[in-house]
Amino acid sequence: MAASWLLKRWCSTAATVTTKGTRWQRLINSRAGVWCRSLLSDYKEACREAVLGAREQPLKASVYLGLMGGMYACCYTNPDDGSFETSLLETSNRLALLSPWIRSGTSDGHVQTIVKLRNEGRLHYVSLGIASLAYYTDYNSEASLYEARCSAISVPWTELPKRVLDVGFAGRWWVLDHKMKYFDINEEEFKHLPPALVATVPPSAQITERNEKLHQESWKAVVMEDESYELDSIQKDMDISDKGKESNTT
Repeated sequence: MAASWLLKRWCSTAATVTTKGTRWQRLINSRAGVWCRSLLSDYKEACREAVLGAREQPLKASVYLGLMGGMYACCYTNPDDGSFETSLLETSNRLALLSPWIRSGTSDGHVQTIVKLRNEGRLHYVSLGIASLAYYTDYNSEASLYEARCSAISVPWTELPKRVLDVGFAGRWWVLDHKMKYFDINEEEFKHLPPALVATVPPSAQITERNEKLHQESWKAVVMEDESYELDSIQKDMDISDKGKESNTT
């Protein structure tokens, strides 16, 4: 009885499926299919209107395309936290190669502060899509202190601009690069100079290159001429003078 009932049920469902159409047609005529078709038609109409608008106003369309391309380039070249740590370690190594009497106090202080915050776990990074920010907090994120866990006494986001250490944009960390511009010049050495020397204009690149060439030439060995050549030249001069005297006597 049960087997015959199942056979009849299967035959009836097969008949209804064949009468209603194929599975693909039923999927297209369903609610999801109708919604997808309407969505595709809306996108098609929007693309057609965008093409027509670009033909009518090419300048406006080029400006929009330029802005979209610039935003994509900024997002693609947006530096991450790994690049910031790499730049920080590279600058720290460059400063370590210099003597404390030569390196810049501004560059060294900035780098040492960031390295200390990184070792304490207080250095953080946030990405804004087209740019990135490196900032610091008062406590380590993994600390179990009440001050670090309680949200009621946490630092508000309005104080974030005061805690920003660097800004990453277009593949560079601008504050760190600016601080390392004159990392091999100690500003403390020039604080006690008179105003006339402080206002002195530094030499140009041409003068510096000429001085370097003169310095390199000063280290070259002195080339001495051959003594026989000098004696021959002296003998010739004497012969010429003797001939001149004989001509005068005659």
